[in-house]
Amino acid sequence: MSKLVNVVIVEGGVVREPELRYTATGSAYTRFAIAHAGFSKQEGTADQTSYFEVTAWGKIAEVCASYLKKGRKIIVSGKLRQSRWKDETGQARSRVVILAQDIKFMPQQRRSKSSFPEA
Repeated sequence: MSKLVNVVIVEGGVVREPELRYTATGSAYTRFAIAHAGFSKQEGTADQTSYFEVTAWGKIAEVCASYLKKGRKIIVSGKLRQSRWKDETGQARSRVVILAQDIKFMPQQRRSKSSFPEA
């Protein structure tokens, strides 16, 4: 039987900063969110922004917690993981997150001197 492919690569901006946490056994993890600004080729239709939850573990989580800030552009590669549960009313719920396996930091745009107000 062949292996099924589960790979995702998304470029976006951080919209919720990571907060480093540890499991009871001491494993580091963090969760944050990114936004991918899509565009539509059809005239008269609005651009669409998609939001993704990202979970990182271990050293990647520690790096994310240290260096990721809201607005920072990154490329996340990893796999999708779906969680299923029932809420307090008994309704079935689910959530899909990206489990980060690699994160690339995009170069930050530098402001030109002309963009700063004159003193």
